[in-house]
Amino acid sequence: MEIGTVFDVTRKRDTYGKGGSYNLFAGKDASKALGMSSLKEEDASPDYSGLSESDMKVLNDWHGFFA
Repeated sequence: MEIGTVFDVTRKRDTYGKGGSYNLFAGKDASKALGMSSLKEEDASPDYSGLSESDMKVLNDWHGFFA
């Protein structure tokens, strides 16, 4: 996975915009939360170094989805 990759989610404002179910991920690198499938603000961090192998697979799957 490339560090620092930014994905344009403006097409999905209903999902990623203010009040959207995944707004937590908009405007920041929330790699850790994506890998953990977490919607907790404290998990919205770019530091995914502590993710398990299975969480890394999830994160890589999300990267592939957005790419």
